[in-house]
Amino acid sequence: MTPDTVNQQLEKVPFFRFLDFTLTELDDTHAVATMPFAERLIGNPLMEYYHGGIIASFMEAVAAISVRHGCDLQPAKPINLTVDYLRPAVKGPLMAKATVTRKGKRMASVRTLSWQDDDSRPVAEGLYHFLMV
Repeated sequence: MTPDTVNQQLEKVPFFRFLDFTLTELDDTHAVATMPFAERLIGNPLMEYYHGGIIASFMEAVAAISVRHGCDLQPAKPINLTVDYLRPAVKGPLMAKATVTRKGKRMASVRTLSWQDDDSRPVAEGLYHFLMV
């Protein structure tokens, strides 16, 4: 499926609409998405930093799409996740890339990276495991 087709299907998921992200790349091994900044995503109002849960949720959504983006878009079920926050995500767009490291019939492992201006300076990285059945 193309990113445009999947983006249309993502509009049907209320939480994905809340996050308001757009897929920019998608194939069988990875997915890349961009999320614009919005006031509702702030976790620290004094510094205007993204909330950590929003960052983790955004990376989880992109990771889930990377392992299951067929016609039915049945979401993969997360069974385990680890997120390392490396630096604050400041006011501005946030990008995430999910790379499928292993995909079997029952389980998939996905590495994620989230950044703002420079992908060599990530704000967070994660490892997600999904149940595929």
